[in-house]
Amino acid sequence: MTKKYFQALNYTLGNEDTRFEVELLKRVNKKHLLSIAGCGSRVLPLLATYPKTVTILDISEPQLLLTRLRLETIRQFEHEDFLCFWGFPPYAAYDFAEKRKKLFFEMDLDREIRDFFFQILSEVHWESLLYLGGWERTFVALSKVVQALLGSHGQKLFSFTQIHEQRQYVENHFPHHRWKAIIFGLGNRAVFNALLYKGDFIKKNVSESHFEYYFQGLERLMTTQLARESFFLNLCFFGKIIHPDGNTIEAEKENFNLCKEALLESPQISFLQHDLHSAINTLGDEQIDFASLSDVPSYFSGDEERNFLQHLRPKMMNDGIVVLRYYLREAIADESGFVDITPQFSDLIAQERVQMYRIKVLQKQN
Repeated sequence: MTKKYFQALNYTLGNEDTRFEVELLKRVNKKHLLSIAGCGSRVLPLLATYPKTVTILDISEPQLLLTRLRLETIRQFEHEDFLCFWGFPPYAAYDFAEKRKKLFFEMDLDREIRDFFFQILSEVHWESLLYLGGWERTFVALSKVVQALLGSHGQKLFSFTQIHEQRQYVENHFPHHRWKAIIFGLGNRAVFNALLYKGDFIKKNVSESHFEYYFQGLERLMTTQLARESFFLNLCFFGKIIHPDGNTIEAEKENFNLCKEALLESPQISFLQHDLHSAINTLGDEQIDFASLSDVPSYFSGDEERNFLQHLRPKMMNDGIVVLRYYLREAIADESGFVDITPQFSDLIAQERVQMYRIKVLQKQN
């Protein structure tokens, strides 16, 4: 396949548990949203809260095209066909290539979306798009090492349906020395730069070492949540989601149906191929009351790092919410005019199924 297509897609399944933002929005009842696109799976589930406007931005045109494709699969498919097209379990264990091809040609798509993904899907013989992104392919590679070194312990970890039984197994029978060696060997700057970041890996400023950061996050997942329910643990151990229990929220029937119903009310959805600073400038008089910025600010430095919140603040309504996900680096930002309300959502943070982010929730002061 033409190499540039794979290189262009950084994310195809997604690296965040959007369940957090969905549940938060249900509590705060905000209707004018601004969100980083990613691959679409981090923003489109928010439609389940019936927003009035959604502004979706990304610097990557392919990621925006993928988000637009996702949007159309929600709008045009029923739930089972949505699962089949994307390759979510239980439609991941068998070959659904012909069905996926048929669904693709049945969709009414803008030409640029159709042409781009026809090229990709035909080159991979109509396999699932979910694991074609650079981030996902990195975990496909890493999972092979995990499987080779842990043997049957991985399958055992994912067999539990009661958290107390899983915790007991992790504490008393899981091969901790091998597990720590795996994390130490794979969870470092050099490996991620080689496999994914090409020298642009985040400049860490958290106090923990890379090993401590990854080990602690994975330990929280393995001792407080069922492994089979975490799409991230599924990726770490198997390079794909192997259990329907591990499907991301976009694939859950309730969220899917709510999103589909919300689209019937024709919310205003716009796409911007801009960085955060430029996107804010294009908003004009438009006001937002919820901003989901992913871990983008972890990559900021200098004036951009210090001032991004102050640049955003005039575009936000009073009591507007900003959700930040810091990864290895917590932005040293001017938070004047915002109050930190993160503790109000500590229960949702504890339930988040990736546990690799320091989530911060800020609210604009009146």
